[in-house]
Amino acid sequence: MARIVGFLILAISAQAMAKFDVDPHQCQVIFDNFPYCMDFLIGSNDWPSSQCCQRVYDFNALAEHGMGPRAICECIEIIIRTIPMKLRADRISDLPVRCNTHLSFPISEYMDCSSIN
Repeated sequence: MARIVGFLILAISAQAMAKFDVDPHQCQVIFDNFPYCMDFLIGSNDWPSSQCCQRVYDFNALAEHGMGPRAICECIEIIIRTIPMKLRADRISDLPVRCNTHLSFPISEYMDCSSIN
């Protein structure tokens, strides 16, 4: 599933990038790693995989010490707006709890990253 989602993200994201202020190369790490959480976020799996949780930790580090929370939010917003699957709101809110961490960037079903500094 992660490979299929990854391919869809790459195929669709290029045109969606034009609407955001984020550098396409900067999003590549998010595009490559966010699909590890998709099975959980769409409801196929009851728990996020260890690979998913590791990516959440990595994204937190990038938000705090690299790209910043707005850039990560915008990259994830591109993914959410371009993939054909719908994320479950309850799974989005459960992700940090089930991975035993916090999120340094927002994720929601209807994301709007424009308000993040």
